Amino acid sequence: MTETIDIAEQALSAKEQGVVEILRLLQHPEDLSRLTDITSEYESRHRTAKATLSAMVQSQVESTRLGMDLLERAHRHILKLQAALERIDRLCAECSDLVHHHDKIKLLATTHGNIKKVLSEIEDIVDLPYRADRCWEMLEADEANLVPAFEALVLLTGTAENAKLAWQRSNKSAADLSELSAYLARVDDVMRRFEKLLFGEHLNLPHFIYLSQERPTLLVDCVRVMELQELLDAEYRRVKMGAVPQRRYKDRFFASITAGAEQRFKNLLELAQACNQPNTVVRIDQDANVVVSEIRDYLGNLTRLVRIVNRQEEVVDDPEELRGIEVFDEPLFDESLFLDELLDRGLYEMTDELAMVYDYTAACFPPSYDIFNRVFQTYHVQFAVVIDVLGHSAADGMSTQGALRVMDWVQKYMDTLRNLGVDDDLVRLPPSPLADPESMPGMVVLMDSYVGRMAKTMTEWYNRILDADLRGNPKPTADGTLCTMGAIDFFRMLSQQVAIIEALNDHGEVMFQTARTALDVMRAFQETQREILAGPGGGGGGAGVAGGRPISLEMAVAFINNNVTCYDQSLQFADDVQRQLSKAYRDQLDIEDVCRGFLEVAKLASQRAVHIMFNDPGLSYQVKGLYGNGNTEYLSGRTTATLIATLRDYFIDFKVWVQPSFLKRVAEAALEELVRRAINMYVVAPPQATEALTKRMSDDEADLLTYFESYVKLDKLHKHISVLADMRELLVANSPETFALAYANLLAMSKSFTLEVVTKIVTTCRSDLTKKQISDMTSQCKDLWKQREVARKVAREDVDKQQEGWGAFFGWGKKLQPHEQQEQQQQQQQQQQKPKAAPSKEKEQPSKPPRSKDKESRSQLPSPPLQQQQQQAKEKGEPASKEKQPLTQKGLKEQEQQSKEKEPTQKGQSTKQRPSEGKEQQKQQPKQ
Repeated sequence: MTETIDIAEQALSAKEQGVVEILRLLQHPEDLSRLTDITSEYESRHRTAKATLSAMVQSQVESTRLGMDLLERAHRHILKLQAALERIDRLCAECSDLVHHHDKIKLLATTHGNIKKVLSEIEDIVDLPYRADRCWEMLEADEANLVPAFEALVLLTGTAENAKLAWQRSNKSAADLSELSAYLARVDDVMRRFEKLLFGEHLNLPHFIYLSQERPTLLVDCVRVMELQELLDAEYRRVKMGAVPQRRYKDRFFASITAGAEQRFKNLLELAQACNQPNTVVRIDQDANVVVSEIRDYLGNLTRLVRIVNRQEEVVDDPEELRGIEVFDEPLFDESLFLDELLDRGLYEMTDELAMVYDYTAACFPPSYDIFNRVFQTYHVQFAVVIDVLGHSAADGMSTQGALRVMDWVQKYMDTLRNLGVDDDLVRLPPSPLADPESMPGMVVLMDSYVGRMAKTMTEWYNRILDADLRGNPKPTADGTLCTMGAIDFFRMLSQQVAIIEALNDHGEVMFQTARTALDVMRAFQETQREILAGPGGGGGGAGVAGGRPISLEMAVAFINNNVTCYDQSLQFADDVQRQLSKAYRDQLDIEDVCRGFLEVAKLASQRAVHIMFNDPGLSYQVKGLYGNGNTEYLSGRTTATLIATLRDYFIDFKVWVQPSFLKRVAEAALEELVRRAINMYVVAPPQATEALTKRMSDDEADLLTYFESYVKLDKLHKHISVLADMRELLVANSPETFALAYANLLAMSKSFTLEVVTKIVTTCRSDLTKKQISDMTSQCKDLWKQREVARKVAREDVDKQQEGWGAFFGWGKKLQPHEQQEQQQQQQQQQQKPKAAPSKEKEQPSKPPRSKDKESRSQLPSPPLQQQQQQAKEKGEPASKEKQPLTQKGLKEQEQQSKEKEPTQKGQSTKQRPSEGKEQQKQQPKQ
């Protein structure tokens, strides 16, 4: 009732407020015009208030209904509680007599606990697949949960395996077991997905290498998973749980490294096998000109074309000319593109991966894994396979620049390994396991191809250099010496070849091979010069250079200076090469022997120059006049004086033309040639022994000694002059011992003194000898001749033994045959036993053993007859003949002075003939 009154009062109050509000709004007459707007606003507010009121009423109704439902449910629960209490009362009444039955109570409690435990395990088994799915979802949400997910999956899979075994023991039905296995297979499926993620993505090569740089924590978690599984496997083996499979994650990881490397290198191996096969397509015209671009109309006709003609771009837009041009595709092998793909995007990238393993990956693994060495050994073998295939495929067709790029990669790869701490013994590429064991490694084949091309190119270059030198004339330098540019150009080219390898920063095999080839080229260059100096009739192949024309005296002098310069350049070249080579290779090159070869060529050139000089008609005429009994010119001394004057004229030019360091060698060669020709004149027609002749011969010795003493060393000078003295001794010696001693000295110096010459001298030229003296002299000379033949035979055997040298073939991993290995070991032992000495000349010129060798061999042989004769002469006190007494420098000067005082008119003029001095030849004739 009260509520009804309150509502009526509220309604009346609201009505009054409405009237007041209307009066407020309609206070003025003009407000009537706003009545329509007011009415519409009222209706709007009325609807809004009505809707709000309805919603409030509905809410109150729903709340009331919900309260009624709660009251009804509470009533029902109260009724259930009352029923349960009544049941408890009944059960207590029934069990009041069971208080003293403890055994039954205990059995009941145990049964209840077992049933509860079984129900709990059944609930766990039922939840296994769902829990495994939750583990996978957790792993997908964040890979940082890798270790917790693995631990949970291991527990779930173990529980599933135990459930299967328990069910199999308790239930013999195969159908029920298969149903349970199919249900629990979902757990194994999740584990397989986990392993696929672990080994297929995270620990896959090369993904784990980049993972160690980008996400090292995740890689460490993967390693922890492997270590945990290793502990589980060890525990399973310890307790002999054969039913639980051992996963062996560590072994699978190591196997995946090898398999992953082989798979990664498979594409590179196929690419290396495709070397020299077309790898790109170019557009060319019918004349094989490369088409750069072309424009066609809608009908396909050419309207404009750009092509390369003679290395220049040519634009063709003439319609008539375009109609005659056909453009088609041509498969082509682009070496640069091939090497870019193989090296830059293949081998270099994998080399960088090794560095990443050393810097980042190894830190994420335990030391026992030795991860860097495992990856290195796997990659190292695959690198060797690829390079071996590449070397065999590209040896014939690859350009020099391409070969250098490959060798550059090999060198940088080995440098990278050294920087990563790999032993030098392991740095070199091993033999390819896929290659034929009897074949050479591919890198050796490629290196031999490059070295062969380099040697061929260098040979062509120095032949052109020598040809250009011989076709021109020697040019005097600032100091007047004659030379050509061949020597400088030759070593400039050699230095360029070494600089190319030096740019590769190689100090081992490549530099060693290049240096050895450079030395071979230097030897060939020396041999070609020897053949040129031998002349067209020398039988050498060098006669083909410059048409085989004979060389002039100036050119021979230029050869002397060139080879002296080459010797200096070769020493500098040797220093550079030795500095570039590592210690292991420095002792394997015989650089000093090659350098000395240039001095040998210079000596040969000096002999050639002297030969040309002595072939001068004037000088040759004077030499032919030596030892003539009826030649008054010779007996009066004019022949010798003219000869010396001509030599003096030549040596005035030699002093200017020849380098000062080699002038004495030229003088010694001239003296040696003069003595040789004098011997020839002597043995061809032995002179009659007269006092005037022997005196003239003695004066000749003094004159030559006086002239050559300023050029030739005293010991060498006496060595050559003593030959002339020994020839004179054959004409004046009275005792067989003295005669035999002179003959022994001559026989050691020249092979021209045969037994026939001795017989002719003692029977024809010597009228003062008795038959007994002739017989004794001839007998002793025969003994000396036999000793000389034995010594020559021994010397030849020594030379043959020295020629049986060995040359170790260089190669990366080349496998030697058994007999080759034995020979190499024997030769190394011999080299170690022998003292290190300069190579003998016999090795270079086996056909002409050095005379010093003969002399040494003879000195080792016994000569009883000669020694006994000398001893007998000493015991008798019989001195040697007066003419045979040793000639000192002072004595010869005194003899020369006496001869000059007695015959002041013996001085002659030079007979040297030159093409430019034809008008003065008469003035150069000897004075009468």
